[in-house]
Amino acid sequence: MVSPDGMAALERGFRYVDENTDGDDDVPDARDLFRRYMGGPGGEIDALETPRVYRESAADLAEASLYDCWYGIDASTLPPKKFRNGMIASAAVATAGALGRCDVSVEDAETLVLAISADLDGEESPVHLMEGEVSLRLVAVDEAPARSELDKWVGSAARVPAECWHSRRLAERIDGPMFIDGSLYPRSVLPFVNLIRTRYGEDGKVDFEDIEEMGVAASAIQTRVEAIDTLTSRGYPTLGFTKTLLSDDVVKALTSKAAAADESISLPWDDDSQFLSALLSDDEPDHLTFTSWLVRSRQRVYGNDLEPLGAYRIPDGHEARDFRRAFFFVRLPDDIVIRVEAPLMLVDTEEGRVRIQQLALARIAEANDVPFSVKRADDRARIPHEARSHLVGLLRGTEEVGDYNRDRRWGHGTGPSLAREPDMDIPGDDSAESDEQGDESSTDQLADDIHPR
Repeated sequence: MVSPDGMAALERGFRYVDENTDGDDDVPDARDLFRRYMGGPGGEIDALETPRVYRESAADLAEASLYDCWYGIDASTLPPKKFRNGMIASAAVATAGALGRCDVSVEDAETLVLAISADLDGEESPVHLMEGEVSLRLVAVDEAPARSELDKWVGSAARVPAECWHSRRLAERIDGPMFIDGSLYPRSVLPFVNLIRTRYGEDGKVDFEDIEEMGVAASAIQTRVEAIDTLTSRGYPTLGFTKTLLSDDVVKALTSKAAAADESISLPWDDDSQFLSALLSDDEPDHLTFTSWLVRSRQRVYGNDLEPLGAYRIPDGHEARDFRRAFFFVRLPDDIVIRVEAPLMLVDTEEGRVRIQQLALARIAEANDVPFSVKRADDRARIPHEARSHLVGLLRGTEEVGDYNRDRRWGHGTGPSLAREPDMDIPGDDSAESDEQGDESSTDQLADDIHPR
């Protein structure tokens, strides 16, 4: 417990900072920077239309309804566990949430993946341990981008395939849009794939067979591409919703675009969450503010501009650019920013952009959060903390390595917490991929059809 003198010292320090730093009114105009530079060349992100910021009543947006039903997909992950014999284990459960006048039987399907870094008698490819509505595969993980990242890579080898394989399983069954909790293509894996591609020369050319050798998490993204293609051919869009913005893509793109225009700008924001909070600021409590559409048109790795999905098998009739990750940002009244993603082929026209944006905004406005179908999928996929402990306890051949933060500092297990009161319980956490004020005169308005005036 901090002493009264220590607390008083901290208060003095924070007051000093408050008196000697620029307030919100003194930072650069984020909207001006966005409108001035985002549409120009440079950087890895391009604008699909004139860069704008819009505002609309949440109640009006929620009335839009392009479909009678909606499906969400999410996965819950058992955080990677380390054991004395060197083994690392993780598991993930992917399931769906169905809302509206739809086929609720899709909720019976579950895709489970158990990922293990251990000697499994030379097993490298996934092993089917159970098939049917509940599918379970065992995945052996023996490589990682870096040895120090092996535990995280084991976690990705469980979660990413579970989510991607499940989306492909449902693509032929569902009769409405598919909403994914997270990015269209897992951001914990795809950048690694493109990093490895640079080993094959300046143009990053690589066959899909080489991707398969990178591990099941890398190759699983192929099934997401196939799921998107199947749904598109059936007339249903696929959208991703991300609330945790752990990126600096937009900030870096603005800086690069200004440099391409022979102008130098100094941005006080070091990540997208800070910048977007300033960009989408609004003081109307019942409104959503959101941006025009952007697209990740390339990924620059070691000086090479790579097509983001260029190493994957693209379905007939399409090009890799059709599957690029297009996106816009929307801010909720409580200052949470959501990134909404769609494959470029769905929003490559003005009509498509308006249609998909209406669909996403209606479901976000309805929930004041990610769509309810995604939240339902999240609730259904959760693995209770007690169940996690039971599952790890089944591995009786070796002991789990103790973790100070989990087992003692935060009060899990039998030992007393060093940081919390004895009667407080800490819920288990899911590993996850995965990431505003102003007056009306400074915010672009949105017409009824989401066209700017």
